[in-house]
Amino acid sequence: MKNKTFLTLFLIILLLATACNRTNQPTPTDQLDQIRTAAARTVEAMTTEIVATAEMVQTQTALSIPSQSAEEIPATETPLPPAPTEENTPSAGPTPSSETEKPCNLAGFVTETIPDGSQFTPGASYTKTWTLRNDGTCTWTKDYSIVFVSGTSMSAPASMPLTDKNVAPGESVVISMPLTAPNSAGAYKAEFKLRSAEGVVFAFRNIEHTFWVEIQVRGDIINLADSYCSATWSSAVGTLPCPGKAGDAGGFVNSDPAPRLENGSTDDEPALWLGLQNADDSYLKAVFPSMIIPKNAKFTTVLGCKRGNTDCEVDFSLNYQDSSGGLHEIGSWTETHDGQITRIEVDLSGFGGKQTTIVFLLRAKGNPSGDVVHLLMPMIQP
Repeated sequence: MKNKTFLTLFLIILLLATACNRTNQPTPTDQLDQIRTAAARTVEAMTTEIVATAEMVQTQTALSIPSQSAEEIPATETPLPPAPTEENTPSAGPTPSSETEKPCNLAGFVTETIPDGSQFTPGASYTKTWTLRNDGTCTWTKDYSIVFVSGTSMSAPASMPLTDKNVAPGESVVISMPLTAPNSAGAYKAEFKLRSAEGVVFAFRNIEHTFWVEIQVRGDIINLADSYCSATWSSAVGTLPCPGKAGDAGGFVNSDPAPRLENGSTDDEPALWLGLQNADDSYLKAVFPSMIIPKNAKFTTVLGCKRGNTDCEVDFSLNYQDSSGGLHEIGSWTETHDGQITRIEVDLSGFGGKQTTIVFLLRAKGNPSGDVVHLLMPMIQP
């Protein structure tokens, strides 16, 4: 490009110099015009070429630089990992099932009788019952046993068979153990575990936990309202749950810490509510564990119908049960809804120092509908 520009300038200067040297010589007018016209055309052509060349260079330069617009600049992205396949997917390993987490020998608590703190007289005989579920993976067989592990045994055996038939995982077994209250007043507890056929001692998931019986021995006063669930309650339909729910079709018993009595007063001492099955000749019976009656003792309570149950009419009796299961009446009372309460006091001195099984018996008179009564503070005391 530089060579072309220099050549153009040289030609222009040469033409001007030639023109100046010939000014003194007559030059035909048409020749000068031809020369000037040719020079002008040469300059115009070369200028056009120069401009075109410059534009071409700019165009080539522009084409060599890529556009930087936001639409044309690719965004910087982190490469995505390859899609998972059977070959590159990491294995999570085996998922543990609930069965593999369970040990061979494991028990689960279901229910029990004789709530903790139930009161007994010195030397009283009673039976504690537990229901346990096999929560392990091994079947309990007749070679499994119950073992005493700590506390006061209360005449419990050091060991006894757990079952006389196989108890598969998920099944339950009922354990009934005869016990005897100590002869001295106080709080007592006996703790137990299970033992496998191989001699492995176990119980619940927490290996320190046991199942137990815990009682209070009272040498002077026996409050039957505090230990009413130690008794076996039954009606014509069979054994009833304790405590029961008011209105249960087969009859019920439960405790009330602040009962409203038939005479309209509200007491601050506990009472038992006894309800009869809604059927002709219905009855409700409670057999208390055998107990030693304190010397010069008496039985006391306050009997009344549930306030507002105007059709209430029942017979209530206090009895004892002999060794063959026969009932013998100590005293009986008839209660009707009349807005009054009946205070009961029975001499038990003839039973003093003797092992005795006390029995409550409530019977309907006529239609049992509405037959619900209260026993306020049923007690055996000096």
